[in-house]
Amino acid sequence: MTTTDPGSRSRARAAESRVVRWTLVALVVVGALGSVLWGTWLGGRAPVEANLPGSGSLGFAVAAVRLLVDGLGALVIGAGALPLLLPGGGLAPRSGRRLPGGVVERARRAAGRGSGRLALAAGACWAIAAAVELWLQASDAVGGSPFALRPSTLLRYGTEVAAGRGLLLTGVCAVLVMAVQVVRHRFGDSGAGRRCPEFSVGAAVLGILPGAVTGHAGAHASQDPAVLAITLHVVAASCWVGGLFAVAIVARNRPVLFGLVLPRFSGVAGYCAVLVLVSGVLSAAFRLPSLADLTGTGYGRLILMKTAVLSVLLGLGWRARRVLLPRAAALAGRAGSGKSTVPVARWLGGEMTLMAVVLGLAAALAGSAP
Repeated sequence: MTTTDPGSRSRARAAESRVVRWTLVALVVVGALGSVLWGTWLGGRAPVEANLPGSGSLGFAVAAVRLLVDGLGALVIGAGALPLLLPGGGLAPRSGRRLPGGVVERARRAAGRGSGRLALAAGACWAIAAAVELWLQASDAVGGSPFALRPSTLLRYGTEVAAGRGLLLTGVCAVLVMAVQVVRHRFGDSGAGRRCPEFSVGAAVLGILPGAVTGHAGAHASQDPAVLAITLHVVAASCWVGGLFAVAIVARNRPVLFGLVLPRFSGVAGYCAVLVLVSGVLSAAFRLPSLADLTGTGYGRLILMKTAVLSVLLGLGWRARRVLLPRAAALAGRAGSGKSTVPVARWLGGEMTLMAVVLGLAAALAGSAP
């Protein structure tokens, strides 16, 4: 009779987890960059009179960095909200089966440490990406090389142009998120650190809005309804995308945490998906004068592509509630069993890749005009 050493099983699970993790990273990166490239080509360059960031010769570079800024902002929101999804958190339901003593508390500590480190790192990268996008947008606006841009021109763009001021606000919010995480690391979940997750989410939500508000929505004749529609769309999409990525990153090697958080996030994601769908339809209606523009313009075709990918994503989400959630919930009741999260991670990888494609198309949309 052949027996398998527990250490060998553990090493095999770790190796499998690494393969799955890097495969998912590659799929997400390729999906995001590929959709930005395709979307920038399909949507075409916006006319100069449209006054949109990225409408010049650096359109693809601006769109790629905009994708990074949007993605990091969403990740910061997800990382900040992750502790709120645990039992007793602000986003967790009150009902549910009781778990063995100490399980929830250990999961809460793990979520606090992991989400804090993730929010701090993502916040730093977010601030840097916002600065790079500001630099590229200013260069694109004057029609010169980024390396020939004068500091005075960059300063004028950042203080006098709405898109530049928006990126400065994004950078300030990213720094604020970092400061909140430092306070949380210093005080933990008591005293001044108790409300840090809520403050982090609030600062991140404020930071993701300027790019949307100063873009298409702000330039539209029906400004107030357009701004409301795009605000709901961006916030809901960021919570949905950032939440799933944060769960996958922080809980990847923690089966109990995975099992506790994922079912609760699924309920929040359902509401976000409805808001994304409704606000997206309203936003497109404000931008496109007629249904013929959906097929007759590059902007309309981009909307159709984004809607198609989003529909597949919604279908996967509905299927996940029936198939994936029972598996995830079972992980919470098997503390110490060594149960692997790889089967759940594989399923989530498909959703994350499609989310990356949607983000890429959205970044391309921001630089095109109907």
